Amino acid sequence: MAALPYWRRAAKVIYWVFQRTWHTTLSVLTLLDIILLPISAYSDLISPTVWIVAPFLGLVFGIILLLTLFWLTFLLVTRHWVLAIAVSLMMLICSGRIWRYCPMHFGPQEALTNVVEQNGEVKLAPIDTLRVLTYNTCGMGKAKVREENIKIPVMEMARTSGADIICLQEYVFSTKKGMTEQAIRNLLKKEYPYYHMLLNAGRNNCGIALFSKWPILMTEKIDKKEKDYCWAFYCELNVHGRTMGVVNCHLSHNAISEKNRKIFHDQIKSFRADSLTQMEEGLRQLGPSFRLRTEQVATIRRYLAERAKKHKKPIPLLICGDMNDTPTSFAYRIMRGDLDDTWEDAGLGLGITFREMPFYFRIDHLFHSKHLRALDVKVMRDIKYSDHYPVMATYQLLSADE
Repeated sequence: MAALPYWRRAAKVIYWVFQRTWHTTLSVLTLLDIILLPISAYSDLISPTVWIVAPFLGLVFGIILLLTLFWLTFLLVTRHWVLAIAVSLMMLICSGRIWRYCPMHFGPQEALTNVVEQNGEVKLAPIDTLRVLTYNTCGMGKAKVREENIKIPVMEMARTSGADIICLQEYVFSTKKGMTEQAIRNLLKKEYPYYHMLLNAGRNNCGIALFSKWPILMTEKIDKKEKDYCWAFYCELNVHGRTMGVVNCHLSHNAISEKNRKIFHDQIKSFRADSLTQMEEGLRQLGPSFRLRTEQVATIRRYLAERAKKHKKPIPLLICGDMNDTPTSFAYRIMRGDLDDTWEDAGLGLGITFREMPFYFRIDHLFHSKHLRALDVKVMRDIKYSDHYPVMATYQLLSADE
């Protein structure tokens, strides 16, 4: 190198420094990615009461996953094979959580058939199916329920949905004139003769409700204490001649003020550095909500464990509603327990159910026991009466010995 001209030696040194810096930068970014991806993917293992950062990491899992896919593509295009393999292996480790977050089922799942023998002939047993609709109506689509002769599109949609069971959250009615509870009840009484409603604590015209084509055998409020946040009830229905448990719930919302919601919304449209402090304040408001929902799901699961003891053998169980938490949250994991996630079993894509910018998440869930087989589930994106989309799922009720 000493025999080379000065400018060539300088060029070689600059190139060597650039190459080392470039490779170091790629390695550091890859290391950062393969650390953040699993921590975010498995953040549901850590309670927010232990580490409050965990639920925030779970909240941005979708963004981290998207950046990982872009980064992997970049590494492959630039032929950094070792780094690309490292990212691919980490994605493989997180594949279960990735599938939970964004399953890819193209078309309905096939129903299981049962072969029975009758009078010497082999026949297929009939398939018992069940359709369930869950919907946070945002105050019945913010309808002016006190007005006389008003039409409520939300209830008309529910009435004509074809669902066997309808679970509504933010179910609102008038206490004096207009669309009273009885008036709304009468709208669906022909199609759904069975009905139950639970008022939110401290409210006399808002709660959660269930409309059913199947007889309701019993109902009970889950949280016996008069708390102002845990809105959930349990009921048992006679479905195809079998007892089935259903939980309708609306867990604590994320307590971000309207002012801070607007700041988040405006930042998406036009970024302003002076709003970052206010955005941080909005994120801090999420912390107590994460902890509160941890208590709520524990209350519900304890109730279900006690209720299960009253039956000689396990019965079909369905939990549905607005849970205000994503599939990477601690509350989601505890609420799900040993149940199956309907969207994971039969859904396609992210399944976003909350549509208020910039908080696009799947927070309305349906969990089912092994007695039910998810055949199909859809987010009804053409229904825009609320800040949530309704979710419709179809199940096969399996025979007791399956």
